Amino acid sequence: MSDASALPAGAEPSVRAPESGGIVLSPWFTPVRIALIIWGLMSLVAIVAKWQAIGALDLSDTDDAMRMAQVRDLLAGQGWWDLSQYRVNPAGGGVLMHWSRIVDAPLAAGTLLLKPLFGQAMAERIVMTLWPPLLGAALSVACVLGYRGLSDRRIAYAVPLFLIMSGYILVQFRPLRVDHHGWQIFFAMLIMAQALRPPSWWAGLLGGLFAAALLAVSIEGLPIVALFAGLAALRWALHGRSEDRARLCGYMGALAGGALLLQFATRGPAGLLGSWCDSLSAPYMAAFAVAAAVTFAAARANPRQWARFLLLGLAGVSAAGALVWTEPQCAKGPFAALDPIVVQYWYLNVLEGQPLWMSEPSSAIHVLVPSLIGLAGSLLAWRSCSSAVDRGNWATIIVALVGAAALSVFVLRSVSTAHVFALPGCAWLGLRAWAWARTIPSTLPRIFASAAAALTLPLLGSMAVAAVLGLVVPSLNAEEDKAVEEAAAAKPYREDCLDPAAIADLNRLPATTILTPIDLGAPVIFWTRHSLVATPHHRNKEAMADSIRVFAGDPGHAEALVRKQAATLIVFCRTANDLSKYRRARKDALAAQLYAGTPPAWLEAVPIVSRAGLSVWRVKPE
Repeated sequence: MSDASALPAGAEPSVRAPESGGIVLSPWFTPVRIALIIWGLMSLVAIVAKWQAIGALDLSDTDDAMRMAQVRDLLAGQGWWDLSQYRVNPAGGGVLMHWSRIVDAPLAAGTLLLKPLFGQAMAERIVMTLWPPLLGAALSVACVLGYRGLSDRRIAYAVPLFLIMSGYILVQFRPLRVDHHGWQIFFAMLIMAQALRPPSWWAGLLGGLFAAALLAVSIEGLPIVALFAGLAALRWALHGRSEDRARLCGYMGALAGGALLLQFATRGPAGLLGSWCDSLSAPYMAAFAVAAAVTFAAARANPRQWARFLLLGLAGVSAAGALVWTEPQCAKGPFAALDPIVVQYWYLNVLEGQPLWMSEPSSAIHVLVPSLIGLAGSLLAWRSCSSAVDRGNWATIIVALVGAAALSVFVLRSVSTAHVFALPGCAWLGLRAWAWARTIPSTLPRIFASAAAALTLPLLGSMAVAAVLGLVVPSLNAEEDKAVEEAAAAKPYREDCLDPAAIADLNRLPATTILTPIDLGAPVIFWTRHSLVATPHHRNKEAMADSIRVFAGDPGHAEALVRKQAATLIVFCRTANDLSKYRRARKDALAAQLYAGTPPAWLEAVPIVSRAGLSVWRVKPE
């Protein structure tokens, strides 16, 4: 009698996960379902933990506020192809944002769908609460499907647990986090998934389309896109196989064509002609087209190995040449044109865009340790493989992880992508460590070894390393305590300054143009109907410089700058970090005068209710 026939009526046979080490699972518990269950439970905990913040819409990042303002404008009738923010820098005609409608679309669709049932405000709150975890669920499934073909099939079952223990990833999918960073992680994982598939035209085509989507969301993904293009090129250059050539051609063709189609779909004809260095635009599309053309020519010729390397190198050089020839400014980077005062008081304080060594040592530990654990596991997994296919897959992960981790050292915000690529190596090492621990006959050593296996989980591993280093170097503990205190002091503006009474009072004032410190701009746009001189978005560079000079520069020039921007109100929060920097810049600066309650003659106070010192000053007529 078979095992299945011996089961009671209505019971389902169980299956053993590949190399499961004795773990027996029902066939219903597929890796995808396990991933969704784990992610769903984690998301439920996150929603409960942030329930108070959700109720008050305490947005922890100014980009989330500006994103929802952009979505509101779209729903209010602004054109799909028109990405200008007309309430920012109205004296200059508004600001063309570098963001993508790809990110706006689900937020707008969800709000539009729920608005008849709940009203605009509640619909926004529901969408902002649920959409980030839903996108995270898609990432969890992408990790399972992308890594399921690795040498150890148990990784597909384990990787969802390792994902929810990756702090730098989770923070981008928490409720209310509606900016584009989660999309960047998701598309990077989709590119990785196609790179791990057997080589074919179709795998390259999908990888190239996902790469184009990543760049449409943010040009910050360019190094990752180039990395996978280089991997595909290296495989064909080394081995000359037709399937590797097909993958490379599919990737480059889809990248060039997909970038063109997505740019037109999300920005229209103007998007095909614009020459912006901080977003997908004509210079980058020219580079992709040239690289694809040279790659196709090389593939058609199908030369010897040395010539393949030469031609593919020529494709890369030609792409860089096309980019710089089309727009020379792009060689200097997207922030090269910023005014030095904006760099000093704003850009250098945006730590996620700075090199890792600009952050606290404790941050460096949490950035590097998960990548190092993943790299160690990936190297050991590669070494243990007997199959050329398995070794090739692990080699892909190793190269991608090293590239992304190196990028995270120079640009901190890249760390989430590096940690996604570290997940399979962490899971492989954790599974091996757990299996070894369970073979120890003595109870106490077995418990300690099992607990040690849990240190392969990214968050636990980095916390353990930080604790050990804190014992060895006590100054690290003091630095971490200081960082925690600063983070606690830097409360969201909604919690600390823009309380409901202050917002109501601001909205009772006639709609006008307000000048604020940079960081307060986006929350005021989100919560009120007023216009703003500047928000923390770099394309508005001249107005940003003017705003900072008003508060921190020569007080003799402040009035002229305010009138140049046609601002009739000056609003600031006494407890804000940026105002503290401005008033420390010089003792006679306008920020210091207003903080001390000794305003210049051209300003008069506007009474306002605020529990945390939001101050409003009216600019007197000339």
